[in-house]
Amino acid sequence: MQFNVIFYTDPAGVKPLVGFLEEIRARQPVLHRQIIQAIKRIESSDVHGPPLTELVDPAHDIYELRVGRTDIARVFFFFQPGRRLVLTNAYVKKAQKLDPRELERARRYKADWESR
Repeated sequence: MQFNVIFYTDPAGVKPLVGFLEEIRARQPVLHRQIIQAIKRIESSDVHGPPLTELVDPAHDIYELRVGRTDIARVFFFFQPGRRLVLTNAYVKKAQKLDPRELERARRYKADWESR
C-alpha cells in the first residue's frame, strides 16, 4: 500500500521539515539517513503503529515517527484523504517526554494546512 508523502508548506512557502533535514544532514548524517529511510518505510506501509509510529495527539490526529538509537528524532505527521501523509515538523529528542512546544507547532501547522 502506497502513501503520498507531502511536506507541510507554510503560507510563505517555507517547509519546516526540509530545513530540519538540511540541518541534521550537516550535523548528524547517520540520523539524517535513518529519518529518510523511516519516511520511505511509512510511505510504503499499510500498518502504522509502534515502534516506528505512534498516535501522540488523539484529539488532533497527530502522529509521530520515531527514529534513531542514541539521538532520537521525532517527526510529526497527520493523514489526509487520498492516502496522503503530511509531514509537519521535527526535533531531536532531549528528554524522555514529548516536547509540548513541538507538538503545539504540529497542531498549528495542521490547522493551517486544513484551513487552506
